[in-house]
Amino acid sequence: MGFIANGNNTPSQINIKSDLFYPSIALDHIREIVRIDGAVTNLRLQQAIIEEVIDVNRLLKVLKGKATALSDLSTTEINDKPETDYLYLSAVANGVAAKINENYRNYDSSNSGAKKAEEAEYTVDDYRRNKQWAILQLLGENHSVVELI
Repeated sequence: MGFIANGNNTPSQINIKSDLFYPSIALDHIREIVRIDGAVTNLRLQQAIIEEVIDVNRLLKVLKGKATALSDLSTTEINDKPETDYLYLSAVANGVAAKINENYRNYDSSNSGAKKAEEAEYTVDDYRRNKQWAILQLLGENHSVVELI
């Protein structure tokens, strides 16, 4: 039998539920789609997801006056799920990925660790951008606003 560092996790079956307006988020699904390994415990990941759910819900608060559920605002479905569920998951997952990558990148202080940290900086920025794009799509806005000075 071999040793596998940060190997597979046992499924947690942890679901993060917030306001009934928003879909629930499965911890295992977030772990899978943003490739978070076993170095991040379920409790730490759960805390990061809760923080992101709070932030995304705050940013989407204006939508609560337009429908009884976020899925009611969907204009199309993908794989029998409202597009809004995918966008909400994307916003939360990308926020979690940015937070986890930012917090866990400094464990290796060697030269290779410093190089990885620099490379991860772009990844963190990419995750934050993707979170913002998902939120803007849910709000019905364009990805960028350009203003002439």
